Amino acid sequence: MQEGSIRLDHTKNAIIRYVPMHPHVMEVLRPIWDKRGQPTKEPVFLNRFGKPYQDTRKAKLPGGNPIKNQYATACKRAGIEDFTVHDSRHHWASHCVMAGIDLITIMHMGGWKSLRMVQRYSSVSVDHMRAATYGPPRLQAGN
Repeated sequence: MQEGSIRLDHTKNAIIRYVPMHPHVMEVLRPIWDKRGQPTKEPVFLNRFGKPYQDTRKAKLPGGNPIKNQYATACKRAGIEDFTVHDSRHHWASHCVMAGIDLITIMHMGGWKSLRMVQRYSSVSVDHMRAATYGPPRLQAGN
């Protein structure tokens, strides 16, 4: 919290990395961090039993992976169909590209080892391509 970044310990390629926190994320997480006594070494987020969350990617849990289940429930409540946790990585990378963030920065924040993977994960919308090609839409006289 003090550095405004999130430490990711359990990444796909097993490399610990830090990513910057958006100010809105800081605003939401600060009360949780404060309530926990502003820890600097132990986990901030605890499960309902007061224990740190565990890496469940390889665990054979009854009922399946709880993170995937909670994500699916949230999507269902929001009326979103056919959108997985993994799809969020594609969505995030695409929005970063369309926001003008350079590919090297996206590569580091997303934990990809090559620009080719960033290109594979990201895509741009037709509206973005149109604006990049022809500029922003112009109002017609009288409109």
